[in-house]
Amino acid sequence: MTAIGLLATDLPAAAQGGNAASYPNAPVKLIVPYTAGGVTDIMGRLFAEQAGKRLGQPVIIENKTGANGTLGGVQMLSADPAGYSLTMLPIGTFRMPHITGAQFNPLKDFTYISVISGFNYYIAVNSNSPWMNMSDLIAYAKKSNGAVSYGTPGANSSQHIGMAQLGVQAKADWTHVPFKGDADAISALLGNHIQAVVSSSSILPYVNSGKIRVLASLGDVRSPDLPNAPTLKEQGFPIVHTSPMGIAGPKGMDPTVVKKLETAFREAYKDPEYQAGLKKLGMSAIYMNAADYTKYATETFNGEREALKSMGVEVK
Repeated sequence: MTAIGLLATDLPAAAQGGNAASYPNAPVKLIVPYTAGGVTDIMGRLFAEQAGKRLGQPVIIENKTGANGTLGGVQMLSADPAGYSLTMLPIGTFRMPHITGAQFNPLKDFTYISVISGFNYYIAVNSNSPWMNMSDLIAYAKKSNGAVSYGTPGANSSQHIGMAQLGVQAKADWTHVPFKGDADAISALLGNHIQAVVSSSSILPYVNSGKIRVLASLGDVRSPDLPNAPTLKEQGFPIVHTSPMGIAGPKGMDPTVVKKLETAFREAYKDPEYQAGLKKLGMSAIYMNAADYTKYATETFNGEREALKSMGVEVK
């Protein structure tokens, strides 16, 4: 039975011992903090399949949805540090504690292992709109005094923060409309209920069919999926949001176990099948080892606090 076919409840608790030398001697559970069938879930299952081959044990996906993708982090607070319970961590892990006072502290409560992918984000408009580039939309927003509304998958998401930062830097006045996900925001755009969206790769089929026009990407470099779409940096706005997706475990993991996981994850990341899957899903090929991910976590946790403060959000 493959990792995809197993259930998290199949994990034998007694086998999750603390012998680092023989690790792993049982299946490893990996929490995906989003719904089954979504882009992150599909990516997680592709990665789990490849990682399981390297570890010699199945990597079993468990979906934990809600709380802006932070429920996996919450689960790590009570997880055994033997290395048999891991979670994906989205960038919201470093943002939500400043907003909601999350149960966990990202600087103390996790063992960071690897970053294995990232999201590309795009600012886009309906193809029947008059705005052909970012300058057009900004000029209209300045002139129309708040008449431009844009949709995102939720308040305080990377998409929301990126567009709010752009509004401050460009001195453009626009209105945020949060939706439950990319699909709802895109539907509203196509129905001309909003003027723009900030979306992930969910937007690509509509761009390819000519229904939606992309004005900018939020990456550090242009997306390979839309090489003609300039970044905000290229257009004079130093705003970058790529939202790396990483894997971590509970605090206190044995360094030998961490090294075994890091090695297996690096090999899984490099696997041609996984790389092809990322490309098909429109995701970025981003990798960090344990040391780099730990450093990134600290810098991002502090940086997210400052970004929220700059938006006028009351932070904890």
